[in-house]
Amino acid sequence: MRRLLAALIVATLCALAVPAHAVNQYVTKGNVTKPAACNNFGTIPAGGWLANKSCGYVMGTAIAGTRFDVHTTTPNNFHFGRWRASDGSNFCAFLVPGALNTSSSTPVPASCSSDTSSRLSHRRSFGRDFDVAPHTGNGAIIVRINPAACTGYYNYFVDSNYASGRLHDPVGFALPSTGGYRYSTNDLGASMIRVDALGETIWLFVARSCIAAQLPAALNNEND
Repeated sequence: MRRLLAALIVATLCALAVPAHAVNQYVTKGNVTKPAACNNFGTIPAGGWLANKSCGYVMGTAIAGTRFDVHTTTPNNFHFGRWRASDGSNFCAFLVPGALNTSSSTPVPASCSSDTSSRLSHRRSFGRDFDVAPHTGNGAIIVRINPAACTGYYNYFVDSNYASGRLHDPVGFALPSTGGYRYSTNDLGASMIRVDALGETIWLFVARSCIAAQLPAALNNEND
């Protein structure tokens, strides 16, 4: 009886130590190699790109030293899970390969569902006013940028509703004079653009108000 009771106590403690349906959480790295599987070359200095699917739209950057909970991994090594920013913002997304320090991990409860993954695959779930039709383009609308009045940020989304957010994680460098517009957030608070900086092509957010006057009246709002 005592042995049975002891065994039950040990089993209970083990169950409490590791959350049910746990996933592994890792620390993110910088200077990440861009995924060649998506025809990208070079490195991402600040950290790995966060996207709506493998080789999808960039939705932010997992800044080096933050954390990412890996729920699933695709055959081409994109990780789906929750990125956790240092300021408490967090949302579910796909992270490019090679962006995690896999030398150690921490078990945490799973928090990103397959429904969220499926919803993310459709671009209107996180953005609007795209530069071109689905599955085409790459920042096709060139806009002028006033570096004195416009700051770049690596991130905007703060939760997995993707309905609103705030600009966070400033890039720390002056923006060049032009960039390529890709899309705006659903609340029209920010726009994703690509710029050439730090010797690389970098995707970042700016306040939409910085470039709004230059955008065409007719932008693409087809879903995919």
